[in-house]
Amino acid sequence: MIEKTYFGLSVHVYSERCVLESDIQKLPFYTFWKESAKGTTCLLLDGDNGIYLHDWENFCKLFIETGKHRLIDNKSLVRGSNE
Repeated sequence: MIEKTYFGLSVHVYSERCVLESDIQKLPFYTFWKESAKGTTCLLLDGDNGIYLHDWENFCKLFIETGKHRLIDNKSLVRGSNE
């Protein structure tokens, strides 16, 4: 049985548990996720990137709960904020 994680992605086990970037690319918010993933590490696989499962799940939890990612400043989302 294949383990699944958020948004139905399959969990792959290499040296670590991960999801494939090629699977994330199929989701409608790929560009939003990619912006959030800047500066994070991944596994280099044959022709694909393995995104660490804990990083993917942390992104998904924040995205589902707030509609944001880790690099979005809350103040910049408030209209008319001059701070």
